[in-house]
Parts: sequence; structure tokens; C-alpha cells
Amino acid sequence: MIYYRLIQFLVNLLLWRSALVLFLVSGIQVAGGKTEFTAVDRWYEVYLAGGKVGYVSDKMQKDGNVIKSRNEFVMQIKRAGQSVEITVEQETKEKISGELIEFSTETKMAGIPMLKKGRVEGKELVVYEKQFISGKETRYPFDPEGGMSWGLRKQFLENGFQAAGKTYELKVYSTDMGMKKPVKAKIICFGEKPIEIGEKKIKAFEVHMELKSPFGSVITKSWFDENCIALKTVVNMGGMNIAIIEVPKKKAKKMEEEPHELLLSSVVPLNAVVPQGDKNTFIMKAIKGKWSAKLFEGTGQKIEKINGNSIRVIVDQSQRKEAGAEEIDLKPFLSSNVYLDSDDLLIQKLAKKAKGKAKNTKAIANKLTKFVFRYMSNKNYGVGFATASEVARKKEGDCTEHSVLLAALGRALGIPSRVVTGLVYADEFEDQKDVLVYHMWTQFYIDEQWVNLDSALGLVKCPADRITFSVDSLEEDTIASVLPLVELINNLKVTVQTVE
Repeated sequence: MIYYRLIQFLVNLLLWRSALVLFLVSGIQVAGGKTEFTAVDRWYEVYLAGGKVGYVSDKMQKDGNVIKSRNEFVMQIKRAGQSVEITVEQETKEKISGELIEFSTETKMAGIPMLKKGRVEGKELVVYEKQFISGKETRYPFDPEGGMSWGLRKQFLENGFQAAGKTYELKVYSTDMGMKKPVKAKIICFGEKPIEIGEKKIKAFEVHMELKSPFGSVITKSWFDENCIALKTVVNMGGMNIAIIEVPKKKAKKMEEEPHELLLSSVVPLNAVVPQGDKNTFIMKAIKGKWSAKLFEGTGQKIEKINGNSIRVIVDQSQRKEAGAEEIDLKPFLSSNVYLDSDDLLIQKLAKKAKGKAKNTKAIANKLTKFVFRYMSNKNYGVGFATASEVARKKEGDCTEHSVLLAALGRALGIPSRVVTGLVYADEFEDQKDVLVYHMWTQFYIDEQWVNLDSALGLVKCPADRITFSVDSLEEDTIASVLPLVELINNLKVTVQTVE
């Protein structure tokens, strides 16, 4: 399952929303067209599908000519009955003008720490990422218009929020969307819209924000009072509804006794057997709203639009090169990175051992796949999204750990690789029959085409029983590629048709 990747996206999304919507606008006063800073210390409850799953603490203060922001996120869920806690601490330092100075984010999922921090040096943004023992530093051109906390907060107030029909765009540096360049956020103001919080009806101003990425977009709805203090924010992502509500500190930190179950509620029922051949056609329908998810289209998968809320996915796993296929830049799929740290000495050693005497690429790929399937001796849901080197040492995890280890072993031997997120058929899963479950597997570039390999299931030849949502080199620590999954989880109906 790829639920830790999904959780990581949701956590970072919520932190970004709290930075942009919740605490960033609290404590600002606008006088005579000038934005003045006042300190912030606020707490919020986080609800998922109607149940409380965590809280957010937001603080911001002025230290000389520097604005310091700090927020903390705590979330508790269940995953197939296993309780998991996720914590994130994020800090930023910005100039009084709003320009970024430095930031740091530390995430712990099931005890696995992930660190990302950055600083501005002249015209460059220097970003350092580390997970387990793997770390790397990358330099990007810095865009001074891109904001993170105070910078966004300042722009938001200067542009206004109360007038209905007002729209504008902001540039956002978002750790979950990658730091290569700012992403765009579209702001849409709807004017005065009273809301109910508890038993009280409160005067409020509604503002929508659309965060755009190459994989799709996410829209949030927020309500502010007359002083521009956020009262409530709602994110509707397919069938997964998230709400963030301001409350006193004591109430925020009081957690539910029984964490929310995330894994089993998202299985997609088929009520039909998926043929295990090379070709299948799936009809996918959004249960609520229009179809907006952008699924992968390329070798092995074709997408056809049926109507506003349905698409046809044609999966063809027969191995043949497409005529007129464009040249592929394989460099991102060969290099070592934070997650696929193929230059790790243990990864190098295991790759040579698994290869054995195999000579051609296809035979090596098969050997590596079977090796990972056997090597992972403790298959469980209790591991966060780990790096390949960590997986190599601990030998435990689920499909995400299998896929990153296999991809890293391939790169260690000079085989281009990438990971794939999507749905795969299971004739039985957690006492449910004939279902699609969210999954991650690996692709190797063999004989000028991408080939599916599933080390979690021990498959060197995958049938057309899976739907690809997105592919990722993991070159940059961005998790925007799970956006299609987020949009469709709990909001998807699938039927299967055999291709004659």
C-alpha cells in the first residue's frame, strides 16, 4: 500500500494550508494601506471524514527585522488496525519585507524521520534533504516573489479578502510540491458567507484557493472573520473530506481514543474477476463531481474520455515498442537520490549478489525482483515511506519499501528505473473479495520500453490487472504525484471489461 505516501501529502498539504490560510492571516492589521505585524499563537483541530485525527499549533513572532514562524502538526490514524502517529515540525525565517531567509521541516511517520531544510544564498535557494542515513544538497534559482509563511500572509492581506469576485494569484514555495520553483495558488473571494461552528452562526468571508501542479490541483475553502482570522478551512479531495477548525489549546490537544482507520475504507470494490491476460479495459467513474484526476498515459496505458465524470482506461501489458516514440532523458532514472540511494554500499553489494551470473537486462531484472520479494522478510504496514538503504538494512515494509529497494538495485547496476502508484486487482484483501487496492510497484527501462515489475507480489511479468495513476523518478522529494490518488480515494467506481 502507498498510504504513508498519501498521509505525507495530506500532512504537508495541511501544514501549507495552515501557513497560508490559518495562522498567516491571524494577527495582521491593515492601516492606511500598510500591513502591520502582530504576534500569533493559535490552535486548530483537524478532522478527517468527520472524525478528529489531530491538531495544528501555529506561532509567529517578530525578532528585530526577522519574522519567525513555527507550526506543529500531530496526526493519529489506524492502518489495517495498526495505530500510527505522524508528527511534523516546520519553522521559517523571513525578512520583514516577506522574502524568505531559511526554512526547515522535520517529519516523523511511524518513527522514521525525514528532514528538509533550505536557505537563500544570493540568487539561489539551497535545499538539503535527509532521510535515515541518506542526504543531498541541491541548488535552485531563487524566486523572491515566492513566499512560505509571512511572505504569503503579507501578500494575502495586501490583496484583500472580503470583496466578492476578487481574484489573484500568489507564488508559493511548498515542500510537498518541490522547491525547484514556486507553484501557483489562485485566490478567489466570494464575499460574506455566514457559517456555523458548533451551535453558533458566525459572520464570515469565504475564500477559495487552488494550488496547481503538473499532476492536478487542490482546492480549499476557508472562512475568515472581519479581522481576517481564519475560522475554518475545508479540503474536499474526492471522497476524503478534511476540516481544520480553530479551538482553544486544551481542546485541540485532546485526541480521540480510537484513531481513524484509513486503509480499509479506501478499497475499491469490483464484484468481478479481472482476467489475468495482457489486455483489459477499465471504466472509471467519479462518484461525486466531475472527473478531474490526471492519470498517466503512455506505454502500456491509454486514456479515453467518456463523459464529464467517466473515463475508459485501456491497459495493454504486451511488450512492444510504440512507433514514433519520443526520445527519453534517462538521467533522472539512473541517478542516486534521497529515496533511491543506489550509491549506498549495501545497495551496491546486494545488487551484485542478486544479479548473480545473469547477463542481459531482462534476466537481471527478473533476478532482482525475485531477490527483493525473498529478501523482505518482515512484510507489514508499520513502516513509513523509507529510503532504499534503510529498507536494505531493516528488511521490512509493504509495497512502497519493496518498490524503492528494487528501483535502487536496478540503478546500482545501470538500469533506468522509476516507481509507479496506482490500483492493482486482488481476488481477496482483508476479507474482501475481488477488489482494487492502492499499490506501488517498479518499472525498469528494458529494450527501449518501460516494463512493470512487482517485487511486493513477486511478479516478473505483470498482467493487465493494474491501473497506473502516476510514475515518478523520485529525483526530487515531491509528493505531488499522489494527487490523482487523493482526488479519487473514496470517490471512485470501477468496472472491468475484457478486450476481445
